[in-house]
Amino acid sequence: MAESLIVPVAEISIAMATGILAFFTYRLANETHKTTQEARAASFRQIGVLTWLDLEKRFDSTEMKLARRNLAAVMMHYQPHAHDVVSETVLNFFESVGIAYKTGYLDKELTESSFSFYACRWCEILKPYIEEERKRHNNDTSIYEDFSDFAKAMIKPGEIIDKSELRRFLEDEHRAR
Repeated sequence: MAESLIVPVAEISIAMATGILAFFTYRLANETHKTTQEARAASFRQIGVLTWLDLEKRFDSTEMKLARRNLAAVMMHYQPHAHDVVSETVLNFFESVGIAYKTGYLDKELTESSFSFYACRWCEILKPYIEEERKRHNNDTSIYEDFSDFAKAMIKPGEIIDKSELRRFLEDEHRAR
């Protein structure tokens, strides 16, 4: 009789231990998954900040300031027949910002605070150039599409960028050192 009681107690003990082990294994797997997700999110945020820092440095570089100044001088009196004298350095920069922003590889708040003012104004100023460039390439609307989309996303509700604002902006960019 004693032996018959020992077997069920042993089986019950093993079943309980297995259940406890399964529970803790499940909890450990959940915590591991959660930690992995947090690490991925932190890594993604870090990539966004590092990309922003790199673009910020590039935007404030001597080369880019010179490109912005020269582009401002050309765009003050832009005519489609003078299309080929326009350097695309600034356009390509904002196209890169737009691509990184769209794909989520940029910290959104930092990017908005650093580039929205410039992107909105440059995009408005460069509309005639972009339209001409698209015409020259079989009306390819993908040309500078990410720059345009980024600028549209950056416009604050109710913000009006009129001709006098664009003129002031070009003058400021032309004087920038």
